[in-house]
Amino acid sequence: MPAHQQAKVSSILRSLCFMLGLLILIYVLSVGPVIAIFSYSTGYMSPDQIRLVNFLYAPLSWPAECSASYRNLFQSYVDLWLRLI
Repeated sequence: MPAHQQAKVSSILRSLCFMLGLLILIYVLSVGPVIAIFSYSTGYMSPDQIRLVNFLYAPLSWPAECSASYRNLFQSYVDLWLRLI
């Protein structure tokens, strides 16, 4: 493979890795605002919407069942958003 094509492929891979990392970071950081909005919208969300939110954020809440330190960090982050919203 010529050097310019290899550089182009390397640049594309770096961009994809950056975008994937950014999407994961946004997903993790969005749990606080989503839970805060979710807690204030009682009665406004359908059961299907509630199940969807629970399904999407379950991977972030599962470790809280096993780790007290993660649970405390998770709860502090959610509490911060509950105060902000």
